[in-house]
Amino acid sequence: MHLLSLEGISKSYPENAVLAEVSLGVSAGDRIGVIGRNGSGKTTLLSIIAGTEEVDGGSIVRARGLRVTALDQDPTFAAQATVGDVVGHDRRAIALADRLGLKDAEATCSTLSGGQRKRLALAIALGAECDLLILDEPTNHLDIDSIDWLEEHLRARTEAVLLVTHDRFLLDRVANRVVEVHDQKLHVHQGTYEDYLEAAAQREAQAAAAEHRLQQRIKTELAWLRRSPKARTGKSRARIDRTHDLLAQQRQQARRELTIDLPSRRMGSKVVELHDVGKKYYDEWVVRHVDYRLQEDARIGIVGPHAAGKTTLLSLIAGRIQPDEGTVAIGSTIHTGWYGQDPRPIPPQTRVHAAVREHRDEVLLESGIRVSGAQLLERFQFTRDQQQAEVGDLSGGERRRLELLFCLMEAPNLLLLDEPTNDLDIDTLNILEEYLDAWNGALVVASHDRYFLERTCTNIFSIEPDASVLHHPGGWTAYRSAMAWPSPAPVKEATESRRPKSAPRKLSYHEQRELDDLGAGIPKMESQRSALAAQLDEAAGDYERTMELAAKLATAVEALDTAESRWLELTEKAEGLAG
Repeated sequence: MHLLSLEGISKSYPENAVLAEVSLGVSAGDRIGVIGRNGSGKTTLLSIIAGTEEVDGGSIVRARGLRVTALDQDPTFAAQATVGDVVGHDRRAIALADRLGLKDAEATCSTLSGGQRKRLALAIALGAECDLLILDEPTNHLDIDSIDWLEEHLRARTEAVLLVTHDRFLLDRVANRVVEVHDQKLHVHQGTYEDYLEAAAQREAQAAAAEHRLQQRIKTELAWLRRSPKARTGKSRARIDRTHDLLAQQRQQARRELTIDLPSRRMGSKVVELHDVGKKYYDEWVVRHVDYRLQEDARIGIVGPHAAGKTTLLSLIAGRIQPDEGTVAIGSTIHTGWYGQDPRPIPPQTRVHAAVREHRDEVLLESGIRVSGAQLLERFQFTRDQQQAEVGDLSGGERRRLELLFCLMEAPNLLLLDEPTNDLDIDTLNILEEYLDAWNGALVVASHDRYFLERTCTNIFSIEPDASVLHHPGGWTAYRSAMAWPSPAPVKEATESRRPKSAPRKLSYHEQRELDDLGAGIPKMESQRSALAAQLDEAAGDYERTMELAAKLATAVEALDTAESRWLELTEKAEGLAG
């Protein structure tokens, strides 16, 4: 069933054009992921489809009686209204609010934090009866468990879903069509986000070949133009014009990319040492008994539910707050870069270029070249016009990109990132991840973005309900796979770091424990997979039950594959060391 059609839609604002004669159709059962750079027009497109934004041209055709529900990005509720009042005491909406961490239906909205109000708005949107559900960055302010749940919830829904998200795991597992907003146009790709990436890679390869041919033609034409004046007769005017057209085409094809080539400083052997560190608020411990020595090449991800203490642990490592027990010792050569959730206080009327100049007039790049603040802003995708804009007029994504620039231009050698993926587009995240791959320094990141954690971190610290902090060797996937097995040891400095460096003759303590846990856990996972497969066969004919079991089975198979691969890796390593 066709729900909605956009035909030749155009939309402009006084400062720029956003969409130019774009078309898109939405049908029942569609799950469309919308991607694009910050400021490309994603939110505008969703607002037009939701009916809250007028268009400058084109037509919109909606199915008769079409019911559209959109997630409110800036929700406002009556101060004295309770959570129960807002959701209307509907059993489904109350259950959704409870699942998203709003367990007290009698809590008044005036007592809710900004994140809680966003989660309340999400519960309302998910609980509404509709034909088309529109979600703009629904994972912001959700913890990892809630994102896992949201993913399965959206996969099981029968309504059409239109989704903007920077969470690439969610995007790949939910969307069956990807729409990229770029240069005022819509580029539609059938299939998952992975399918889109493969098609984009092929498109880039074709573009590179076309660019090479264009360069060769330009080279030939310029060589002709540079001959003696006798060659430039009146009959050659058309050829000269064609050369200028080729040059204009080359400039038009150029796509401005974010460039992060800022250096880090040298550091000594001592980074940060935490000795039996604990922090409490109002007599309640948030983290406790943390004993760890950060290495120069640390890549650590911190996970935990809302208010678990992730930002607190980061702040302790940075020396921004003092512990209530234990000590934190920061090396004398350490220069910390803090990229937090709250932007630094800058008067809103300050021009962007002036805000950067207040930090540094020029910056030395990794290549040894010195660039001005304006040139650095251009590398971070701020056009000349945007550099003249006031800080208060920047979008959320632009403001976050400016904060990232402030952080990195100081050349830190210890990076502490607190929810870095919020409000950054996927292109920016990809480039940031590539930068961190080659960056020489220690990284500690608190994040709910599963892909970012898997991509950048080799160790996971989880903050537990009893305020302990547990160390999970391996990346995000290894951590999630280990959740079904006994908990690892609390975070302690590895004893190997105190021993003389020599070739190991056996697995480390943590590796051996992980191998033992895998050996005990894999048979249980195999039994779980078989049980789910049997239940799926029995559920034939029950659509909702089938969808639920299929999703659980897919998750179980993926976890088992990861566990078996890790078991094989450790087994082969143990055999090699023994040999």
